[in-house]
Amino acid sequence: MAKLYYGNNGSCNIEGSNIQVVLIRFRGAIEINDKTSDSFAIAQQNDGIMIFPIGEGVLNELFTYVGEFKIISVSAVDNNGDGVPTSIHRVMDYTELLNTNAEDMTINSEDLSATHVHGKKVTKTILKQPYIPNLHTSKHNAMLYLQDGTKYDGYYHIHLKDNAAMTGKEHTEDSQDLYFNTGKPTKNPSLVPYGAIEQRKRRKAAEVKIRQSRRNRRRKNGL
Repeated sequence: MAKLYYGNNGSCNIEGSNIQVVLIRFRGAIEINDKTSDSFAIAQQNDGIMIFPIGEGVLNELFTYVGEFKIISVSAVDNNGDGVPTSIHRVMDYTELLNTNAEDMTINSEDLSATHVHGKKVTKTILKQPYIPNLHTSKHNAMLYLQDGTKYDGYYHIHLKDNAAMTGKEHTEDSQDLYFNTGKPTKNPSLVPYGAIEQRKRRKAAEVKIRQSRRNRRRKNGL
């Protein structure tokens, strides 16, 4: 059993044994500040936030946020690929307590405030860390090429929005798009934009684990 906590000063954390994948469905709009280790990445799309591994390790501290954030559901998977039942616990901010009558303090935290806003309101969910930095071709077994077909060796980074890979540890105006070879035996390598192959594989694998854990849970419940 795992527990996901959020709300307390705009933080979101998970407590559980060997958690490696977390999928959150939510309502609202927030600015996400990644607090995981370098072994994990956070991707966001529509009403979903996925935290998934790009290395070794387990999850605890996930992210901090500002904006309106109400978690609707959460799924978690451990390092064995097994789904972990996860409960949601909203911890009320101290600023909310200041606006609460003393006689109401025994009410559940979800009922103590009519809002799920921490800090300023934002109009659109965004990642404060929009790319994965400090990757290297030698460590991630990546065969990358520049647009002219020249093999690229060195540091690169991956943009989480579209999975595009570019040269350099960090993104700058000098960063160049990177491509991968389709493997066709042609004189000039057939290049297509590098869609963060390893990162995409890990993300897809995380999604598969989530779906499999849901199916297994339904079967156990006889549904």
